[in-house]
Amino acid sequence: MGWNRNLTNLNHVLAGLYPLPQDSYRVVDAAGLPKIHIAFQTKAIDNWHAILTEADRRKKVAELIRAARKDYPEDPFLPLAERGELTSIEGPVLGEDLSWQTEEPASTLEKIMGSQSTLLPIGFLAVGLERARSVARIVLPDALGTGFLTRENLFVTNHHVIASEEQALAATLQFNFQKTPAGLDQRPVEFGLDPDQGFATSDESDWSICRVRGDANAAWGGIAMAPAKICKSDRVIIIQHPAGGPKEIAFYHNVVTFADDKIVQYLTDTLPGSSGSPVFDSHWRLVALHHSGGHIREPGSKALVFRNEGIHVNQVLEGFKDLELGWVKESG
Repeated sequence: MGWNRNLTNLNHVLAGLYPLPQDSYRVVDAAGLPKIHIAFQTKAIDNWHAILTEADRRKKVAELIRAARKDYPEDPFLPLAERGELTSIEGPVLGEDLSWQTEEPASTLEKIMGSQSTLLPIGFLAVGLERARSVARIVLPDALGTGFLTRENLFVTNHHVIASEEQALAATLQFNFQKTPAGLDQRPVEFGLDPDQGFATSDESDWSICRVRGDANAAWGGIAMAPAKICKSDRVIIIQHPAGGPKEIAFYHNVVTFADDKIVQYLTDTLPGSSGSPVFDSHWRLVALHHSGGHIREPGSKALVFRNEGIHVNQVLEGFKDLELGWVKESG
């Protein structure tokens, strides 16, 4: 049918659904396209342009769309593309399609652009900085990770970061391992862990908790742990030490894609070294303990999805119930 606006917009839709080249291989196979004739690209938008060009040449665009619809049956754009009606995704260009001047009343000029408002009170930043104080880098002889302080000088991270009392004894916590506003290195403050005064772990739920040696709470505060509710399409923020580097925060494209009473999956960015990071909702309430990412399965689905994942804080607190922690009983 030749390249047209429908294919251009389909190109953008498929690039968003399948961002990596390897994500596209199964769809190409399902559509009956020979991969040997497709010049797969690293950049998603270029990759799908190459695929769609070959599909259009072989009159296989409909088969390609049907294959994608099996993966994403609720996607609203694929049925339109199948009917050749996906021609209006892109908005008008200011100054070209639309004038920036208008006779419309002022009340119509500013709008919430999505289904949820992204407006936040300015105090949100101050609360985030306070939460960040309690997040520390974990330095082990052969690994790096992230964790956070909570009440009673207890430190929380993943089981796969600190799995035993021996590993806890070998760990060093570095608070304040971060950059100044001018981009200079801050001086980290180090603490050890004291598993003899309290240590517990769960391989199944991937959490560990250990007493800190000394009074870290006095200087670095603590992140409250209490039952929380988080739902699909909510937004989550992660304070972390990605790749074991200085402390960073991730809150772009931070949408929750799945949540039940055990795990939370989201699009918020992480890297190796981020394991054990606290995951917050948009009110800075702890909702999960980050622990993995990549091509993972959504519970109840056989399809692999490209997401990050945390253990729901309710699941972690459930594991804490057998410990002698009065505040768990209070919050539970």
